[in-house]
Amino acid sequence: MSRDLSSREAKPKSRKEEYAEITKQALHDSALELFVRQGYGKTSIEDIVRKARVTRGAFYYHYKSKEDVFVQVYEGLAVQLVTVIERGLKEIPDPWEKAVAGCRAFLEYCIDPDYCTIRLDDAIGVLGWKRWRKIDSEHTMKIMRDVLQGIKESGELIADNVDLVATMIYAILIEAALTISASREKQKTRDDVLVIIMNLLSGLKKGSRST
Repeated sequence: MSRDLSSREAKPKSRKEEYAEITKQALHDSALELFVRQGYGKTSIEDIVRKARVTRGAFYYHYKSKEDVFVQVYEGLAVQLVTVIERGLKEIPDPWEKAVAGCRAFLEYCIDPDYCTIRLDDAIGVLGWKRWRKIDSEHTMKIMRDVLQGIKESGELIADNVDLVATMIYAILIEAALTISASREKQKTRDDVLVIIMNLLSGLKKGSRST
């Protein structure tokens, strides 16, 4: 009788493998906290390993450099942001309301104390514009493109080029995030920025203005 491979139990991890995973997670968590609290430039590998309570050798076993761990930490945050936004859009059927809710969720994420976020200007400075843009395009910007595609399919989008519109809106959101980050009144700035973005979005809807 043939054996069903899919029904086989997964091979249990060795103690060494479990320890390696725990160590890597500790390094990741320590790096995230330090990058958020004091920034990339003021954080050293020594700071990270000291906080994680591991050796420099353990660090270099998992990461090539401080920049390498920064990239992985930032990509993890990008995935987390996508999860937060998608959760907020899940129960919204109307494509226009979905676009507004997506923008609102993005800006809320920028100031929500429950989420540890790296400053965008720090991320862009470390990764460089092209590398940062590639990471965000694969994650956050994809949601915007998908939402706008839904609006286009409904026949209510005045523009034909969804990718171009998504790029322009996302550029505005990035500038908004940078502005909020630098503001002393983050909540008020977030509210003011959201009003502007909602007005800009409404201008893309057919029938909202003469074309």
